[in-house]
Amino acid sequence: MKFGADCHFNIGAEHVSGGKPCQDYAISGNHDGIAFAIVSDGCSGGGNTDVGARLITLSAAAAIREHWDIEKNVTDASTAQAIEVRRRMVLGGIKETLKLERDDMLATELYVCLTSKGGYVHVWGDGVVAFVYVGGRIKLHRLDWPKSTPFYPSYIDSNDVPGFIDEHGGDVASPVLCEQVYEYVPAPEDRLSATSTVFHSIVDGIKGIHFPITADELNQLAFVVVFSDGVTRMDNVDWKDAALDLLNFKTATGVFAKRRMINFVREVRKKGRGPLDDIAFGVVSIVHDSEEVADGD
Repeated sequence: MKFGADCHFNIGAEHVSGGKPCQDYAISGNHDGIAFAIVSDGCSGGGNTDVGARLITLSAAAAIREHWDIEKNVTDASTAQAIEVRRRMVLGGIKETLKLERDDMLATELYVCLTSKGGYVHVWGDGVVAFVYVGGRIKLHRLDWPKSTPFYPSYIDSNDVPGFIDEHGGDVASPVLCEQVYEYVPAPEDRLSATSTVFHSIVDGIKGIHFPITADELNQLAFVVVFSDGVTRMDNVDWKDAALDLLNFKTATGVFAKRRMINFVREVRKKGRGPLDDIAFGVVSIVHDSEEVADGD
């Protein structure tokens, strides 16, 4: 089994009209048997969160590579927390050198990490996770915090966790983080339907929502994808249709995700303003049999 990886991000119409930079960022890669794709969405009401989003993704990639070099394992349940500790260590000195403030680091962190023995997806914040199966079946998991106030991992460093808990009612066991699950079944049914809605507690959201992927499940998958929440904010296009369109990869070679998003944005702008918010996605492809491997950044 081999893996491909690619990603892309695009500025939203509201940021263009408001004179703001793109505050989403994505990175992907392969490293000695491990594949990863990471996206981050900077808070529009924060500081230089375009810088913060880039630093979060770059430091997460460094932490994943370092963890893999030492442990050669990402299937343990504690892996995401261990990688996050490494990421914060990598980032600590950079923040100090660049004199970055608390508001500069308000950004989400979503990533997929896979090896031939399995892996996982982990989400701090909001966005959409997609599992594309061999044969075309797709599962979409949309994660939303109320009041558009997601958990940012930087809250841990800035001692903002108590304030975040208070913002959401003060009870860490309160089920406030909404996960909506949709399933698409390809032709001949060509059907998209809601399958479940789950509410996660505040404390679970702070730990991060974890999607483990076993080796057996990996054999059934063609792509695993993480989206920033920009995919849910399209002009005149339903978010589910947008996600399915972006997942319609014609190939898994080269910069396949970049090509798909460029073409997607071009087409949806014919219907309106296109993505209203910045949008980013990161893709890991599971390459079966003799398929070629993508390695785009």
